[in-house]
Amino acid sequence: MKYVPDLTLLDSWSDVKSHLRSPALAVFEFDNKKLIYCGTKHGADKSFKLIDKCFSDFDIDCVVTEYSRKATLMPNAGKITTKNELEYAALLGMRAGLDVVFADTAKTDWISDLVALSPDYAHKMQTFFMLNDAYLYKKTFNENFSINRAIKNVIHKFWNDDFPKPMNESEFKKYFLQNFDIKITDDNISDMLAEHPKWNEPNKQGNLINKLHADINLYSRDPYMIKCIFNAVNSHNCVLATFGAGHFDDARRILEHSFGTPKIIG
Repeated sequence: MKYVPDLTLLDSWSDVKSHLRSPALAVFEFDNKKLIYCGTKHGADKSFKLIDKCFSDFDIDCVVTEYSRKATLMPNAGKITTKNELEYAALLGMRAGLDVVFADTAKTDWISDLVALSPDYAHKMQTFFMLNDAYLYKKTFNENFSINRAIKNVIHKFWNDDFPKPMNESEFKKYFLQNFDIKITDDNISDMLAEHPKWNEPNKQGNLINKLHADINLYSRDPYMIKCIFNAVNSHNCVLATFGAGHFDDARRILEHSFGTPKIIG
């Protein structure tokens, strides 16, 4: 039997009514197969312990993890040292000689997936990445990022001829003021996300950045993750899926529709 996900059952994070208490395992058993979904709390010690438990308690033959599909990862011979539990799961799988699937879209995919839905997403995504780029630069080097430099960085990193023309500095200032009612300058662009931490929450009823977080998950990341999980289940008997618990909440109706009610451990 080939399992096919019903993506019409995918929920947006802000619409989910019941959340998995993370970190926790959701163990699906069906048709002589197992899917162990490890819904992690990013960076928490218990997330690492749950992944260890999966490898000791189950005969895993494939690991699917929330890692960019365009990333590379090479295990070394020494002790695995990482603060990223998703990378940890991948490295354990590699060391065990298992099939390991990187099951997250890349940032360039976020743009192309959303722009394919509507060209209106282009300016939204440029704003999203400019704020994020400026914030990370300030966090790393403790100095401000100019608007013009943020524009150049985003165009260099993510833009190509397939996307609508990006905004210049004056267009960006006007666009930002229209969408946030805030005047953006070189002095405040680097601090904008830090001063508005709730902008990082995926929320379809929120502002431009909240809605983009929600849409990136709904139209790019979650569908790709789910397809990777289903592909792994179709070709393996015992799959370990390691993702942030929020992605389980989004996909839960799809997983239960195909695989039944899971046993929750955690």
